[in-house]
Amino acid sequence: MSTQAIILCVVAVLSWSAVAAHNLVPPQGFSVGFTGKVSKGTQKYVCKSGCWVKTGSSADMYAPDGSKLGNYWSAYDQTTQSTTYSWNIINSGGNSVESGQSSCGLEAAQLKAYEKSQTAIPEYLAIVKKRSGSGDADQVAFISLTGTQGGLPPRKELCLATGVTAGVPFYGNFTFYTQDRQPPQNLPASIAPKGTFVQVVFLDGNMRYKFTAGKWRYAGFFATILDVAGGNVLGRVGNAAKPTSYGNLLWKFNDPNGFWLQGFQCAQPYQMDTEGCPWRLMKITTSGGSQ
Repeated sequence: MSTQAIILCVVAVLSWSAVAAHNLVPPQGFSVGFTGKVSKGTQKYVCKSGCWVKTGSSADMYAPDGSKLGNYWSAYDQTTQSTTYSWNIINSGGNSVESGQSSCGLEAAQLKAYEKSQTAIPEYLAIVKKRSGSGDADQVAFISLTGTQGGLPPRKELCLATGVTAGVPFYGNFTFYTQDRQPPQNLPASIAPKGTFVQVVFLDGNMRYKFTAGKWRYAGFFATILDVAGGNVLGRVGNAAKPTSYGNLLWKFNDPNGFWLQGFQCAQPYQMDTEGCPWRLMKITTSGGSQ
């Protein structure tokens, strides 16, 4: 066991409330990577018991310069009432050669949606949960669909027989947000680490709260550590089951030698924006295993 003087700034992007649902951008720590425009978009429906039920969608995507960006499709699960969104991104020349693949894929789940118009399908923000291949979309963590037009179901009186399908054109714009590889320059002094920057990772988990004395109070967090959203799992982090004098936070990495870190929160949380969880500065006090 060795004591470390490592200081990490951990940013946990874990959940959003329904507040400001129309603000379909991720919190700080993510930047616009690239954009795409929907072409030949089709929102799909099936007639069921006299009502149109959505089943999914499909579209081509084009970059601002007019080149083909890739394809988009979604599938709606009526049992769970959730939609899985998928994109196939065509790799640029350099990334195609470097990765040895002509395209890469993303699969995402909706975080929040906003019905900005009664004449168009809702806009949404989604978080990447799975990825395939490598290339242009390697660092993409969030995708938004905005500026939607059309796509609403046909008139109810046209739903005459169960099983009849319909495809309705829709349009919109996709924005692909990538994970920043460096900490923001505008970090408040209270949570700015006084150490050498090493690595950025992505956390996917849950913040825990306990209702006491008439209000909800923070009670810890647990998360999976990934290299990027939907990417390789590196380990787990959260409140230790048995806190010690070294701290109540524990990082366990998927390493044959059982590498782990332990520490504690060393500064008051700071609310960087209205959407994400407060940012926290944590100090590593000890470690074990070997890396």
